[in-house]
Amino acid sequence: MRSNRHSQTIVQRFQEPFTFETTYLGNTETISELEVAHEEWGNPAHPVILVCHALSQNTHATDLDYPDDFHRSWWTSMVGPGRAVDTDKYRVICINMLGGCGGTSGPATVNPETGRPFGLHFPVVSIGDMVRSQKILMDHLGIKRLHAVIGGSMGGFQALEWGILYPDFVERIIPVASSAYSNQFMIMTNRVQIDAIQSDRVYKQGDYHDGAVPESGLAVARMVGFTTFISPLMMEKKFQKDRNSKREPHADAGFHQQMLHEAENYLRHVSEPFSKDFDPNSMVYLLQSWTHFDLAIKYGTLAKAVEPIQAKTMLICASGDNLFPPYLSYDVLRALEVNNKKAEVVTIDDDYGHDFFLIPEIILDKITPHLVRFLST
Repeated sequence: MRSNRHSQTIVQRFQEPFTFETTYLGNTETISELEVAHEEWGNPAHPVILVCHALSQNTHATDLDYPDDFHRSWWTSMVGPGRAVDTDKYRVICINMLGGCGGTSGPATVNPETGRPFGLHFPVVSIGDMVRSQKILMDHLGIKRLHAVIGGSMGGFQALEWGILYPDFVERIIPVASSAYSNQFMIMTNRVQIDAIQSDRVYKQGDYHDGAVPESGLAVARMVGFTTFISPLMMEKKFQKDRNSKREPHADAGFHQQMLHEAENYLRHVSEPFSKDFDPNSMVYLLQSWTHFDLAIKYGTLAKAVEPIQAKTMLICASGDNLFPPYLSYDVLRALEVNNKKAEVVTIDDDYGHDFFLIPEIILDKITPHLVRFLST
């Protein structure tokens, strides 16, 4: 199967059936074996911090062999020796989310009952399912309590669900660039990405494993996603409008293949490698999990949803994040305050956009001081 699994990833297989939250056509859905992939760093005797990843990341949050190479892992600037999530002080674990393609069970996993990848026969995955699968691994590892759960974007969804589902197990939750529900903008852009994948001529209703993979559709989906990850202001700063070719658009029948602007070239640059590595069905499943995440709908109201939370909560957002604007974090704060919970919001003054939590300079200069304080109190 396609996999972004790193060589250090450990995959634990559980023989007991795993039951999913969402019924399909009135039927309970299960898989006979659950696989959960994870990596960990630090002393096993130290307090445990769980890192939950965002949509397209994986278990490889940091690389201790290359602590200053931010291209080898996705959160090295946050996780590692002397970083905010300090692997010298904490036992840090990162788990691949259920439905992904980094080693944990998902549509690319081979169904032991058929000998073929599940494809679209894999059960519908909720954020709660992801968290329950992570808790099974925590129990297997003998972990009795989490010092903190931290995650960005979809990882923040998981952090909130950890606080709700296992209030006695978690001391702190830190949703970063996240929310308690998907707003209409997310729902619309996720729909475009799903349609881009499923409209690819080789998608074959998700059963493409014996032939060509729908890389073109996945690449287009990734380009759509990327346009939501940085702010319009940052796009103007990042990209120049000078044409890279003196050919005029519409000069010939092949004009649509000419990348005339730096921004166009960059979209192609970031999407093509991703489309060769990630599983398209996994992208569909994770986008659907994101789209249907809404704690108020699941629990009745947002205030009722967060009522079980006992963990101290710090929400981190950024002023320039147009995908997860700050108001979404303040919605969670107000719901927690209604229940007299210990909570705060840290708003980072930065115009980068949603991906601010992955940018080394922003992490080191603007996030780390708040996070170090919160983890130590």
